[in-house]
Amino acid sequence: MTEAALATSIPPVMRRPGPSGIEAGPAWRAACAASWPTPGWRVMTVNPEAERGRLGDLPAQLEILVARPGVAETFGRPGAWIADALACAVATGAPVVGLVNADILLELDAAQRAALVERARCALVACNRTDVLHRHQGEGTAYRYGYDLVLMPRAMAARLDLSGFAFGVPWWDYWIVLDAMLQDLPVMAVQCEGIRHLTHAQAWDRPGWRHALGVLMRHLAPRRAALSRLAPGPVAEAMADLLLAVAPEGESGYPIDDLMVISGTRFGIEVVRMAERNAWRLEKP
Repeated sequence: MTEAALATSIPPVMRRPGPSGIEAGPAWRAACAASWPTPGWRVMTVNPEAERGRLGDLPAQLEILVARPGVAETFGRPGAWIADALACAVATGAPVVGLVNADILLELDAAQRAALVERARCALVACNRTDVLHRHQGEGTAYRYGYDLVLMPRAMAARLDLSGFAFGVPWWDYWIVLDAMLQDLPVMAVQCEGIRHLTHAQAWDRPGWRHALGVLMRHLAPRRAALSRLAPGPVAEAMADLLLAVAPEGESGYPIDDLMVISGTRFGIEVVRMAERNAWRLEKP
């Protein structure tokens, strides 16, 4: 029986320079892919047609699905739309569905997975990652400002609007929790050392970051009053109004670019703080 259906988008090549310049990407990619499937967890990777023949060896349990086009034209890099990937998970009929970034290693035992699924049957469970410098590092550094594994009830997933966001581009994880909160759906922020991420240099560029922030603000614009009902605080309200004035229309040039980076970063912090009003720590075995 499938308890949880998880969607991702595995890149054909993953580069992660490690200590002494050793390339750790291929080994980390393989370890991540192997860590997702488990009894009761169905996993699929959604990729552009051109990538299907370049994915190499993947665990036999992983399903490969074809992504709709448009990500490369929009963000300058190939990938899959977040909305499509989540829809693929929903289509499985699993009671719990979710998304995971392709560079996340799940060192979770059966009890931990069961605990995540149990909570995700009635709430959106947004999981922070733990950053490590190498595959076998013990204690890592908890990263609060982003969600690399998200699980939720299938019925809730059908209510979220993730159009315009893509894997490998920022902001989709902030919007998914904000969209749920704006609809008064339950959200839980989760920390767990077993959700591991190999530290790497920034992989996204500023134009893509700004474009995705504009997508978020276009989603938020007609629901601005709902944000106030969440009582996010004066800073979040001010940042939202500032971004709503410049981000949706794609304004650029000095000092708009810098203004968007500063205000967008602070708005993201405020979203995290709202999500953490209901927080839980999943202990590592």
